[in-house]
Amino acid sequence: MAGKSVKLVGRDGFLAAELTYVERVSWKSKLYEKEVPTRFDHRLVRAERRDNRVVGIFVNELTQKEIELFCDQLVVEHGTIPEDEVFQGLRAASINDGVTDIDALLAGSAQISSGRRQEARFELHRIGDAVASRNIQSAVLDAFRLCRML
Repeated sequence: MAGKSVKLVGRDGFLAAELTYVERVSWKSKLYEKEVPTRFDHRLVRAERRDNRVVGIFVNELTQKEIELFCDQLVVEHGTIPEDEVFQGLRAASINDGVTDIDALLAGSAQISSGRRQEARFELHRIGDAVASRNIQSAVLDAFRLCRML
């Protein structure tokens, strides 16, 4: 939006905590190029209308001090809902009902399917965007951990 000013306020201690270092540096560079002011460690507690404007009231996560930021528009992003339609559709037909044995996963052991649906032909595990909005590296690592014991 040409001619508009933008401020970025985030709850985390720094930008894009869920991304890899390289991805984070790329986003930080773009913000610096556009001279976008940033403020981290702040959580939105409420928004109000005042004199035809919007006021975002934020609290600092470390000091609990409140600040008010006035704006014409307030955009709130709280993450995404997992894309799990395929997972949910396959779950009932799987040996393990889509349940991953976390202890076995952490121990590097095979997933044990005893006492489960033996007539099923496949195991199903939730990884990547079926869990949460995550980067591809996390999904590949999850898949590797599960599949290396097949």
